[in-house]
Amino acid sequence: MFEKTRKRLTFFFGTILAVILILVTVTYYLILQHSLQKNEVQELENMQEKMNRQWEHRLEEVKRERREQDSDRDQKNLEWTFLESDELVVLVNSAERIYASPSPYTLMSNQLMQWAQSKEMKISPSTYEINMEGKRETFLVGTGTLSRSGGTYWMAADITEDIKLLREIKVALFALTAVLISIASGLGYYFAGKAMIPVKKSYQQQVDFTTNASHELRTPLSVIHSSVELLEECKELLPKFEQHILEGLKDEVKRMVRLVESLLTLARGDAKKRGGHMEQVDLSALAYQVVGSMQPLAAQNGIQLLLNRQSNEALPLIQGNSDQLHQLLTILLDNALKYTPAGGEVTVVCKAVKPSGVSLQVIDTGIGIPMEELPNIFDRFYRVDKARSRELGGAGLGLSIAADIVKQLQAHIHVTSEEGKGSCFEVVFHADSKS
Repeated sequence: MFEKTRKRLTFFFGTILAVILILVTVTYYLILQHSLQKNEVQELENMQEKMNRQWEHRLEEVKRERREQDSDRDQKNLEWTFLESDELVVLVNSAERIYASPSPYTLMSNQLMQWAQSKEMKISPSTYEINMEGKRETFLVGTGTLSRSGGTYWMAADITEDIKLLREIKVALFALTAVLISIASGLGYYFAGKAMIPVKKSYQQQVDFTTNASHELRTPLSVIHSSVELLEECKELLPKFEQHILEGLKDEVKRMVRLVESLLTLARGDAKKRGGHMEQVDLSALAYQVVGSMQPLAAQNGIQLLLNRQSNEALPLIQGNSDQLHQLLTILLDNALKYTPAGGEVTVVCKAVKPSGVSLQVIDTGIGIPMEELPNIFDRFYRVDKARSRELGGAGLGLSIAADIVKQLQAHIHVTSEEGKGSCFEVVFHADSKS
């Protein structure tokens, strides 16, 4: 129980920390990505501004030389000398002549030439990828137009290193986040264990107290019960009032004995001292035995108690403790008989279930359980109808013991109920593989 709580605490706080770390990591990565992309766009814009400035500068030089020499000799060569750089630029002037700057990126230069020849205007800026000798290169591409009929240009900037850097940072951040989450989870599990120590100690003290108190109460209660039985032998000699008091005392002593036995059973279960010898058990035969022993109580309450075998074939044997199984079915039948009015019906059903299990059902036509109460019915001292439970002598421990037995036997219990129509308690056991 404590280990399960410890793991749940670790999972809860680990999940919160993981979400925080992931949010921080993703935010950092997105900020870095945005910053790099902004720098890349700025680099492309700087290239475009440089193109425009150099074009304006060349125009001024041409005008000055015309005035000085009154000649346009070598004018065209002067106009395009600024393209001689390592930048990826292709320009188409107003006369439809194409000029390209020398560049080591041959494939990208060819692609720019194709766009220039087809006059395909790219969305500026946009990314474009090419494979250069088996290596993927990424470029940021832009287009623009020079002033005063200077022509249209296509340019590209290599951003491969930025993409590679982002990829490496992404992997590093992912690995770092995973390591931090693992370390935090380990530390969380360790400190959760430390935090559970006082809880375990307090719980163990409670279990010890319940066990000791139950043991100490059993002896005086046995003495009182024996004394009441002796008084009953001379009951006729007592006045009516004393006889009435004796009956009430007898009922209360019986209720206290049942309560102490239930508390002792739960305390043993908490201390994991219950269980006993595990053996192969024929659930059908055990159900027949328990139903037979409960028939007088059912007849006394005017209730029909039935045992239903849905198949003539022998049920698979289950692995369990016969005493625990007997107690489990007795609790479920006692609970069903208590809350089924006279004229009602309680049915015990044994059947095989797929893939390899045996089902035990206790179905009644009683008052039923409200839907909102179902999650709490196995809690200790919990009673749906407290007034009726006191009237019937219930302490709210029977179903808690039943659930504890089911857990000890590694079975599963499921409850369906409809208020005013009845309830069905189903326990599914794993069939013994040796049967």
